Amino acid sequence: MKAGLRSHATQLTRFLVVGGVGFLVDASALLVMVQWAGLSPIWSRVPSLLSALTTTWWLHRSFTFSSPARPAPTAAEWLRFVLSNGVGNGLNLGLYWVMVRSGWSLLVALTIASVAAVAVNYSASVWWVFRPDRSKQQTSRE
Repeated sequence: MKAGLRSHATQLTRFLVVGGVGFLVDASALLVMVQWAGLSPIWSRVPSLLSALTTTWWLHRSFTFSSPARPAPTAAEWLRFVLSNGVGNGLNLGLYWVMVRSGWSLLVALTIASVAAVAVNYSASVWWVFRPDRSKQQTSRE
């Protein structure tokens, strides 16, 4: 049981590290678009979030949930990642929008909104997006 908990703790730590990288990608893109290009802080969040989403999907599949048995990336996996993260990222964007409209600073709003989405995104990644194929697990047990 201890090995299972240690493995889960390692996976969660990696998930958070990758999330930190995604946050830096998101924040950098957002600040470039808003402060240097003069674009809307609301609408700039869409491309900044898409950049972070692409970065985190690739890093999660190759670092957080890596496995020698993991198949090559597929459109189905990408779609599961996008759909499952849509819920967490919808929370992220909605909370960010409300906070910015209420006068919060961009980075504080971005930080709080991003942290709020972590639990949803981690759960979906573990139990749906990157879960090993059950038919392969059953075959290997027989």
